[in-house]
Amino acid sequence: MAVMKLTRALVLLVLVVLSWPAYAGTTLTVETAPTEADLTPYLEVYEDPYSRFGAEDLRHESFNAQFEDLQRETANYGFSNSDWWVRFSVRNSGARHRTLAFKLDYPLLDHVDVWVLSGDRIVRSWETGNRQPFSTRAIEHRDFLFPLSLASEEKQTVYIRVRTKGPVNIGLTLFDAPTLLAATQVEYLVFGAYFGGFLLLALCISLLYLMDRQVAFLYYLTYILSYSSYMLAFNGLAFQYLWPEAPEFGQISRPVLLTLSIIFLLQFCRSLLGIQRLSPLLNRGVTALQCVLVGVLIAVPVVGYGVLVEPLAVFLLLALGLVFAMGVVAHLKGEAAARYYLWAWSVFLGGVFIYLLKVFGALPHNFVTHYGFQIGSFFEFVFLSVALGVRVRELRIQSNVDGLTGLANRRHFDRELTSEFRQSDRPEAELSLLVMDVDHFKDFNDKHGHAVGDKVLKELAVVLKKQIRRPGTAFRYGGEEFAVLLPRTALDEARVLAERLRERISKDVPFEDVTVSIGVVSCKDGSFDSSAEFFNAGDKALYLAKNTGRDRVAIYRTGMKSIVDPRHAGATAVSEGNG
Repeated sequence: MAVMKLTRALVLLVLVVLSWPAYAGTTLTVETAPTEADLTPYLEVYEDPYSRFGAEDLRHESFNAQFEDLQRETANYGFSNSDWWVRFSVRNSGARHRTLAFKLDYPLLDHVDVWVLSGDRIVRSWETGNRQPFSTRAIEHRDFLFPLSLASEEKQTVYIRVRTKGPVNIGLTLFDAPTLLAATQVEYLVFGAYFGGFLLLALCISLLYLMDRQVAFLYYLTYILSYSSYMLAFNGLAFQYLWPEAPEFGQISRPVLLTLSIIFLLQFCRSLLGIQRLSPLLNRGVTALQCVLVGVLIAVPVVGYGVLVEPLAVFLLLALGLVFAMGVVAHLKGEAAARYYLWAWSVFLGGVFIYLLKVFGALPHNFVTHYGFQIGSFFEFVFLSVALGVRVRELRIQSNVDGLTGLANRRHFDRELTSEFRQSDRPEAELSLLVMDVDHFKDFNDKHGHAVGDKVLKELAVVLKKQIRRPGTAFRYGGEEFAVLLPRTALDEARVLAERLRERISKDVPFEDVTVSIGVVSCKDGSFDSSAEFFNAGDKALYLAKNTGRDRVAIYRTGMKSIVDPRHAGATAVSEGNG
């Protein structure tokens, strides 16, 4: 009799045990204190490669026996076509009812199904994901948030099934209501500052482009807009606020925005560093990759995100390799902007590399690996803005410098002459001008060739740089004609400098029979209505020097206003040097 009772008791015990999920994992115990707990140490996982199991299997021993303890730091499995299951248990050990929530912090998971069991009873369930309307979310948030409600001493077990075409990242954190509210406020404040910075930068670059019309600004603007738009989608904010009921649009927008970002990035880097000039090979590589990416853009609506996500990761790595190679080449060629450019991309590449290692399952899913893009891009845009400023300054200098002689060019001369002439209106101001021309330069070129003629101009520029001190500035006005602008310099001082230049050029330029004629004019020696009239006076003095024998200095006098031919009755010339 006793044996029969014992047998019935054992059978009853077995039936009770079989009716409960066979989950013997560690349970997270929640007390009354504020809660924020990483759930990773409490997870058990199961890979279902054939999608065999669903809600009806949650209580079956054969299904629950498949789960194993998490054997890595995080539940991060890279690209996978399997269904991934995770489960954990939470027990409220306090005397009061607790309202909690757990967060799945990767917003790009296609399908996320959740079941909450209390004992053997399903008390809550959700079917959501990035390919479901945003209204399916348990709590409105860019990530996946799910509430838990536990009575005193109650234990609940949560099952999560993830199915996605992208990387499988399952980072789970448990919060109580006050802690979650505080964390969410800080999170959205940081994102607001992050994307607000992008908006401010885009506005500044737009204004700079409108003012300066440098094409590098335009490429930088398109890169900023496409990249920031992609990051909005990547972080789930675009889905939450821009297209909450159009999940399929989000599946197309992400690869499109990422592809556009890469195309504009390559174009910006090529323009910023002048790669067409520095490295034709790299320039062709950039063009080839851009053509491939245009093909990807066309293919996105046809083949979908799931097919392109892995190739895009590869194309991104190729693009970043080209970006870094362009920076190295530019740095070796002496481009000043390249140093800041390399700093920018070193930091960004580090962040991207860490993130991609996480995507492919080589690194765990955590704050640093998950936000590697954002962390890297923050510093990238800081350094890129500096690099762009340096490059623009270089371009402005180049636009004001004559490429052959290294002297300031005609454009710079016109601007400086106008500015200095306006200041010369003050009674105490002095302004003089030398206008210089190489004698018989056409005949010299015909005799020795243009290459030798260019060397003469370069050597003449060297003499000017050595002999002229601030505030004077030498300019190549055009061809074999030069000008020297002399603020705060009286006529006598200008005449002495002109004669010294004439002598030094004839001695120091290492070619025979190279001489110059120089015209000198001072604002104090005439009444000039404009800077153009002032320059014309210097030009008349130059022609007087040339027409009276060359290799000499001629000074403009008031009576010369209408005189070009030195035989004219009003001409006054000071002729020095060879006759």
